[in-house]
Amino acid sequence: KDIHRYFINKRWSYVWEEAEYKFTKLLGVEHNVKCDYFCQIRPLTVEQRAQKKIIFGENSIGLRLTPILHLLIKEVLSPFYIFQLFSCISWFADEYVAYASCIVFITVVSVIVTLREVRKNERALRDTVHQSEVTTVVTYNPETNEEEQRDIISEDLVPGDVIIIRSSTTMQCDAALLNGNVIVNESMLTGESIPVTKVQIPYYQSSSDHPALSQTFDIRDHNRFILFSGTSVIQTRYYGAGDVRAIVLRTAFSTAKGELVRSILYPKPVDFKFNTDTYKYVGGMALIALGGMIFSLILRIMRRESAGTIFKRTIDVITIAVPPALPAALSAGLVYAQNRLKKDNIFCISPRSINICGSINTVVFDKTGTLTEDGLDLQCVLPILRSYDTMNDTKQIEFGSEITEVTDLNWRDDEAHSMIIVCMAACHTLTRINGEIAGDPLDLKMLAFTQYELYEPAASEQSNFDILFPTIVRPISTSKHTTSPLGRFSGSVSSLIAGNIPFEIGIVRQLPFSSSLQRTSVIVRILAKDSFDLLTKGSPEKIAELSRSETIPKNFNEILSSYATQGYRVLALAYKPLELSYVKIQRIEREKIEHDLIFLGLVIMENRLKPQTEGVLKILSNANIRTIMCTGDNMLTALSVARDCDMIPDDAKIIVIEATESNSTPTFSYAQVYNRRVKEVRYDLNSHRLIELDRRSQYHFAISGKSFQIVRDEHPELLHRLCVRGTVFARMLPEQKQQLIETLEELG
Repeated sequence: KDIHRYFINKRWSYVWEEAEYKFTKLLGVEHNVKCDYFCQIRPLTVEQRAQKKIIFGENSIGLRLTPILHLLIKEVLSPFYIFQLFSCISWFADEYVAYASCIVFITVVSVIVTLREVRKNERALRDTVHQSEVTTVVTYNPETNEEEQRDIISEDLVPGDVIIIRSSTTMQCDAALLNGNVIVNESMLTGESIPVTKVQIPYYQSSSDHPALSQTFDIRDHNRFILFSGTSVIQTRYYGAGDVRAIVLRTAFSTAKGELVRSILYPKPVDFKFNTDTYKYVGGMALIALGGMIFSLILRIMRRESAGTIFKRTIDVITIAVPPALPAALSAGLVYAQNRLKKDNIFCISPRSINICGSINTVVFDKTGTLTEDGLDLQCVLPILRSYDTMNDTKQIEFGSEITEVTDLNWRDDEAHSMIIVCMAACHTLTRINGEIAGDPLDLKMLAFTQYELYEPAASEQSNFDILFPTIVRPISTSKHTTSPLGRFSGSVSSLIAGNIPFEIGIVRQLPFSSSLQRTSVIVRILAKDSFDLLTKGSPEKIAELSRSETIPKNFNEILSSYATQGYRVLALAYKPLELSYVKIQRIEREKIEHDLIFLGLVIMENRLKPQTEGVLKILSNANIRTIMCTGDNMLTALSVARDCDMIPDDAKIIVIEATESNSTPTFSYAQVYNRRVKEVRYDLNSHRLIELDRRSQYHFAISGKSFQIVRDEHPELLHRLCVRGTVFARMLPEQKQQLIETLEELG
């Protein structure tokens, strides 16, 4: 029999790798597999499941309550409590009963209350994280060469299981979606209540034709295909009556939910400055008391007092200099703080951690939904106008006037204007849940602006498109037609919209938003057209980079800056006709089609500050707590918001650091921002000049995610100085936000 050596540390299993001659973490299916592995997956047999169950154990995040005796020992075996016990014994021996009894009573009560709160919070955490559901698992029967389905409890799931995803359930494992689409709520893991669409892992015939499939599968890079443990499944979608399937990747404490629970149970060690200062204070007082003890000892020996009296009076000096009631006072304060937190549904299983809140000197804010409102108001649309200059025999591309009503776009016989409507109406991941449209508030505003509606057709209606669409958008007026003359139409989109033929857009494939790509795309087919179209929206800089240069106005950067410096959130729209078959549409990698786009224009969104933002930042400023903005939004927009909420005073100057990749000394540029007007002044900013600027207190640094990464990777000696004076960090990826927090923690 095979013997596997392993040990468990902080709920992680480590197994012995003979080849590498070391212990490694026991990971799930995704460990060292290529992306094409999921294209040819087959369900496990009953025997294979049994073997995996032995290796991976039970799929449970069950938490055992810490025994009361262990909690008591952990609480009272601190230097303070030991000294307090010593002091009380000496007082009782000296017949100083009243005060000693009060101290003992207060201490006992505070310890009991503290243990009670810790136990209550442990029980609340256990009840919150422990869940169990019945799951349908698919197994392979080698005797009949057929698949079989059976219902099991979620605790019996193992990595490699193929499971059926049902609506209105909670995921009990991390799983990769094999087919269909799933709408989930990830609020337990991310705090965002907006529904998220998960799509299936693309299926390709061979990885040689698709290099992406030769890449090693990574949960972080491919999270748009992953259903994470703890997320709620709102809705499942698959063409026809087929089941939505997923393969289990990780179970128990190795899942996303398990990692979250582990971070609560075993937090990262923190240097509690409060505790350190307390020990320093006690140590200092002890040194003073030591001098008093020596003086008292010598004096009483000279007076020839009894040994018992000398001992009692000498010890008195320590108990007076070092306050024995300090632990009781601290415990009482912690219990009071816990009760206040509890009123706001904030639970703490480590009460001592509350003290660190008084040592906080920096608070880092996101922008959208934190400093500003969750929702956005659509201010206007800035479409592209294409004209022909007969004098110079050239095509002119320029921005048109601001459009505030969709009717101002509809009447124009312009293909670009019509495609803007199509892009705003269909480029999203909105869905209907219980009859209500749900999704990103930004997408909801854009759909409402176009006066389109979203609906999910019945099976009989899906044949209108010759293929199966999970979602369709159409003008609200079209929905009033009881019959639809189908048939092919070869006219332009603008002709379709202006004509009497009912206009419907079927969303064939969704390419969800990725913070690293800074864009989201969908592939659609308009009912009366024979071809498909790619619709893309995202950050203006990224969309402009992917668009054909001849479709972008020359004053693009100037127009973008003018809106961004006013604090508006700006999105760019683009599209591209696709002459591909339906099969290729479903299998092609997004990188192969998201280029050479036709630029359509800009959408200007207003994101107002929350009413309480300025007040909260002012309170933090008065408490000498530094505030930082870390956002994925445009730099100029972030700077404008920082000015508006007084994170950066109006009279302060802002240096925008820009680092460029180079093998030599880094090159930086910086801009001085006065009253939200940007005037660029370029310098080579070496470390010496950076130190000089760092000493000028009226300056605030701002840096983009790209420059932050360059400085971190190539010039780490400058990183700490940038973080010490940095106030605005824009276009930051999630992992860069984490790196910023870790750097700030290193700085203390």
